[in-house]
Amino acid sequence: MNNLRDFEIKKFFENESFSSAGFIEDILKEGENTTYRTSKMSIKVKVVEGLAIKVSVDSGKTFTGLAVPHKDPNGEKKEEFSVSLPEKGEKFSISVKRGEETVFSPFAPGDQLGFLSLGDEFYENITVSDNGDMIRVSFRLPSNYGIYGLGENFTTFNKSGKTIYTFPHDNYCLGAEEVYKGVPFFLTDAGIGVVFPEYVPIKFDFGQTMEGLNMITLPTSSFSVYILFGSPAQTLAEYLNMFGVPEMPPAWSFGMWVSRWAGIGYRSVQEVSQILAAFDKSRVPLDVISMDPQWLQDYIPGVTQACEFQWDRSNFKNDEDLGNFLNERGKKLCLWVNPYVLIKGKIGKEMDGCLLEDAEGNIAIVPNQDKNPDKPDRGMVDFSNPDCFKRYSSLIENLMRRSNADAVMTDFGETVPTNSIDSNGNPGYLIRNLLGDLYQMSAFNGVKKARGKGMVWGRSGSVLSHNFPIQWGGDSSSTWEGMRTALRSALSASISGTLFTAFDTGGFAGRPDRILYIRWVAMGAMFSHFKLHGTTPREPWNYDEEIVDAFGELVRLRYGLIPYIISEARKSIDDKKPLVRPLILEFPEDPGCQFIDDQYMLGDNLLIAPIFNETGKRSVYVPEGRWIDFYDRTRVDGPKWISVEKPISKIPIFVKNRSSIEIVTGNPRNVEDAMSMQREVKVFRS
Repeated sequence: MNNLRDFEIKKFFENESFSSAGFIEDILKEGENTTYRTSKMSIKVKVVEGLAIKVSVDSGKTFTGLAVPHKDPNGEKKEEFSVSLPEKGEKFSISVKRGEETVFSPFAPGDQLGFLSLGDEFYENITVSDNGDMIRVSFRLPSNYGIYGLGENFTTFNKSGKTIYTFPHDNYCLGAEEVYKGVPFFLTDAGIGVVFPEYVPIKFDFGQTMEGLNMITLPTSSFSVYILFGSPAQTLAEYLNMFGVPEMPPAWSFGMWVSRWAGIGYRSVQEVSQILAAFDKSRVPLDVISMDPQWLQDYIPGVTQACEFQWDRSNFKNDEDLGNFLNERGKKLCLWVNPYVLIKGKIGKEMDGCLLEDAEGNIAIVPNQDKNPDKPDRGMVDFSNPDCFKRYSSLIENLMRRSNADAVMTDFGETVPTNSIDSNGNPGYLIRNLLGDLYQMSAFNGVKKARGKGMVWGRSGSVLSHNFPIQWGGDSSSTWEGMRTALRSALSASISGTLFTAFDTGGFAGRPDRILYIRWVAMGAMFSHFKLHGTTPREPWNYDEEIVDAFGELVRLRYGLIPYIISEARKSIDDKKPLVRPLILEFPEDPGCQFIDDQYMLGDNLLIAPIFNETGKRSVYVPEGRWIDFYDRTRVDGPKWISVEKPISKIPIFVKNRSSIEIVTGNPRNVEDAMSMQREVKVFRS
């Protein structure tokens, strides 16, 4: 491939023509597996009755180390599902029925009457590119259902009619077509989910090229894919059975995190002390101070973009000073890191032999997104090398111990030099998802070794990154649309298996106006995890007294609900459901929930409807059942749309009827205080 430094994923998949895999020449049955052989490939199918289909394609070249480790499906069978497979002499195709309805099948253009072939051109389930380097999987889904998932991404919540590439980018301000994490898993409310346990970048075309025709293209001639059966919640639970469930995050992580971008970040213990004093004065609880890279020696914001793991001695006399100061006051310290090192720096020398190299054996230079020639050359750790994975993890462990810190913000990781080659011989343009997962895992393990509990605030990753909480949604813009996009991407991540999610409250880029700021705070306070961060100060006293008062009420509401949030977090792990849930996951039979991407469930019992405008008004969809307004106990019977209006100190919350919610009655300083204080049990029943 030419000009790898300017690699573009769209062009990579362009101009490929595909043809038939051929007729089935032979069928071999071995136990649960049936192998179909054509002139071009071998296709092995394993049907786990009532649960899933595994399809493994082999038509030539394989890549080492790019299959995602996983378990086979082993959940509860759903008797309503049946599978049809091809016969000898036919072309390869699979059809799945749920009862009498076909929910997965080959595609025939012009078929507007369901799944009856009307004699139009037949699109096979599997075709191969003319050069044999790519495989395309094509199929049809019922048009009256939605398509959800593919991890955290920033286009519409329902992916029907969209094209998405699982190819990570440094996605500043959340461009709709780019992702930080590539997660090749989607599900539908028709009753199936599809997952490719592969790290290669994949193109998902959900009817954008031709309405009704779903085409998934992989840059490999050997891969596996699973078709999972069940409701969205059942499919998601099976996905998590296969790829893992995270450990329970530490309780303090559910408190408020406060941070600033490096250019305006806290630069001394004294400055952090002033921040804590201001929160104490306002009686606002706080748990974590997160330091952007201003803690690093010689770090220049927007220029250095590498981590040398050395404290800035001009502002911090000893490594442990800030961590000790915070710990003495019941707070935690999180430190920014990234997987890039200065080639001529101290860590670059220590990590000799552990940076990605090009085909000539030279260190592959991490490209600068802004093309700034003054930035020093950086290399990226080759996490595919087990020794390098361990060495980086040891750097994190050592940093935690000597700094008395409890978490790392694992920033960046998406920009892998495309001309690099990993330890398994794979080219850089194929390994972004792999290295993203391994980066998060290595850092998480380092924190866990030092503190007994792993904790990252991670941006890059792929299929396994949900196992390393917390995953946040990157650099959103401080606009109303940025707020909507931040929520939409978090809901997409949650329905893709991320149990604990977050965003930069207030947006990252720019200064939110006062109403946008406080409405975003309200949403963050009623979310899985809650962090203030941005390029301008996000502390409330940078606004007027009304905003400061509303901020205090909203944060105290979160801490009042901390027992509920932590209890529901544990249930999320046990039940294999995200803590923050899109409505379609909880109410899949309700067609009113199909396109809702601006409301969500927080645990089993709280329906949250953030306000995205200056008026304080919005329409809320209330699903079936009886719901009770959290504040005034007004009763609402769904399903229906209602109009609501709330002041800036409140966010629309509806409680499922017959719910009992524990609420802290005191004024805690942090989560530990809140969990030890007296609680009032409020019963919502009508």
